[in-house]
Amino acid sequence: MEITKELVLRLCERKDPKRKRMLFELYRDLFTSNMSARFLVDVINEKLSTEAVSLYDIKYIRTKMKKWGDQQMPVQKSEKSEAKTQPKAEMRFPRSEPEPYVKPSKKY
Repeated sequence: MEITKELVLRLCERKDPKRKRMLFELYRDLFTSNMSARFLVDVINEKLSTEAVSLYDIKYIRTKMKKWGDQQMPVQKSEKSEAKTQPKAEMRFPRSEPEPYVKPSKKY
């Protein structure tokens, strides 16, 4: 599914939790520029033709964009054939005797 302006607008209307990530993916070049947050709100709202983005949204996206920049938005796959369960590895611990606890002596 491609991220479009209409999709972002619908997500903003619903206050969807993923709207900020989609907004970042759509306007990645604006977020990587050195614009102020208030100016960025004005530019994005002008591009969306509505007051959908707030200053809080921009600040949230800027704090998360380093994490999001490394990875692209995952694309959902309709087939479940790839979701095979892998067996868990067995955890083995060596058996050893515990060391006896000795109280330290008080020295003044």
